[in-house]
Amino acid sequence: MNKKKILKTLADYFAKKGVIMTPAEYKAEDDAPIRFMVAKRSIGSWARIIQMVRVNFPEQYNKAMAGSAPAAPAPKTAIKAKAKVAPKKAKKVGG
Repeated sequence: MNKKKILKTLADYFAKKGVIMTPAEYKAEDDAPIRFMVAKRSIGSWARIIQMVRVNFPEQYNKAMAGSAPAAPAPKTAIKAKAKVAPKKAKKVGG
């Protein structure tokens, strides 16, 4: 199988399931269209597979993301501005 066909197969599978899976979730599925190692070996990594599905098959990706639980937003931290401190005056030595 070539990369484009693997990506299309995975994109359709994720859209049908309605979720983008982690590698462990994908491996646990009984109805996975292709073996995990076949996909990973030809593309490189699972993160790259997901990214390439997102770029090349946006419709299927959006369908799958609609069913995925949204990631928790990162806590917003207030950036505090440092108060400017006036430099200390040099002491005069020997009066």
